[in-house]
Amino acid sequence: MIWHFNWLADTIETSHSIHVLDAEEWDHTDANLTIYTDESLMGLGFVIPEKCLGFYASTPTDLLHPTIFYFEALTIASAVLWASKLTPPAHHLLIYMDSLNCINIFNTLSAHDRYNDVLLFTMHILISYNISLHVFHIPGHDNTIADTLS
Repeated sequence: MIWHFNWLADTIETSHSIHVLDAEEWDHTDANLTIYTDESLMGLGFVIPEKCLGFYASTPTDLLHPTIFYFEALTIASAVLWASKLTPPAHHLLIYMDSLNCINIFNTLSAHDRYNDVLLFTMHILISYNISLHVFHIPGHDNTIADTLS
């Protein structure tokens, strides 16, 4: 519990005065950057078609709970971290993926304990860089670009 309060204090300290009431609604047509993600038990990948870029990494082998769901969340976190380093960072970031469970944790900000670290890491980046994230579903058979990487 103390760790969560420390996370909140650090996040507030680095934030850019984001207020919930100031949040704006936007849809896929307003996205500054669109990323497609996919993962398997062998690898993680994300693709940015508009920049002709793709990234791949083998999945870590030393995890206590190596589940596909964890790797899906880790792939989103990796894509968000990459997008935060752009100059200027994308303020409306759209990520497509084929896992409804993973989409749910990022859209509700609610996860089981073993996934909270990835969710809090991602939220810290989003708040610190003033990035608004939407994670949308794309059926697996339509996600051929990212499928190839993972």
